[in-house]
Amino acid sequence: MIKKIILLLAFIRKVFFFIVITVFFLSCKNDISEIKAISDPQNLPVQTSINASYEYSEKGHIVNRLVAGKLDQYEGDQPYIEASNGFTMIFFDSLANETARLSAVHGKYFKKEEKLIAWGKVELINANKEKIETEELLYEQDSSKISTDKFVTITTPQGILYGKGMVSNDSFTKYRILQPTGDIYMNEKENSVINGKNN
Repeated sequence: MIKKIILLLAFIRKVFFFIVITVFFLSCKNDISEIKAISDPQNLPVQTSINASYEYSEKGHIVNRLVAGKLDQYEGDQPYIEASNGFTMIFFDSLANETARLSAVHGKYFKKEEKLIAWGKVELINANKEKIETEELLYEQDSSKISTDKFVTITTPQGILYGKGMVSNDSFTKYRILQPTGDIYMNEKENSVINGKNN
């Protein structure tokens, strides 16, 4: 009887040891895959800049300037620059006059496609002080087009416009709301002109 108990305990000990070893290797496998994912050169920036500025020029003229709390530059098949901790992109005309200013919490600029995606408290203000507010915006540099499919609020000197989706030129002087919604709020002076009243 004692022999059977000793054999049973030895068997239980071997099974327990086998389970412990199996769990150990499985957990190590997961940790190693996580380490590989973290240390993969595709996932690590090749350069990080704090309080950085990045300018894009064409034919010797500055087209836009990107200023960010933090810029991470990534290489690989799809190289990109990621802006975080808040950023501002300033647009210029051919005479180096500021035409518009885009700001957001985060942004990602894809070098090959020449596209910038901005998200998180996005604001775009033009030289006429017209402002769009949304949660995400796409800037396509090659076509000088800005667009979003998200909800937008556009504030102008004449009033406030609401809608879903918007397309604009890069200076935000010509824009169109794709699906206008709600009421259009006009200031009193503009409203009195629309209604034909004189004050």
